[in-house]
Amino acid sequence: MTFSNLCNDIFWKSTNDYHVTDSVDAPMNNPYELKSIEYYLYLKNWIDAVQWHFEDIIRDPQIDPVEALALKRRIDKSNQDVRI
Repeated sequence: MTFSNLCNDIFWKSTNDYHVTDSVDAPMNNPYELKSIEYYLYLKNWIDAVQWHFEDIIRDPQIDPVEALALKRRIDKSNQDVRI
């Protein structure tokens, strides 16, 4: 298996796992060994999936400004997320 195929398989798994709940609050259950390249690929894709959904939520023109600010802070925190 090439590295590209490995990445693609892991990204698909992470994305599909996220869509089991379709919730930005769902816990991530990374099935790969901690600190392995597979672990970090899964983590990166999970964070990206959550952020894409954060962006969908925050673009709602009817969002309450207080909720929007709280969500913006979650997005900023997610941008700094490193689970080593």
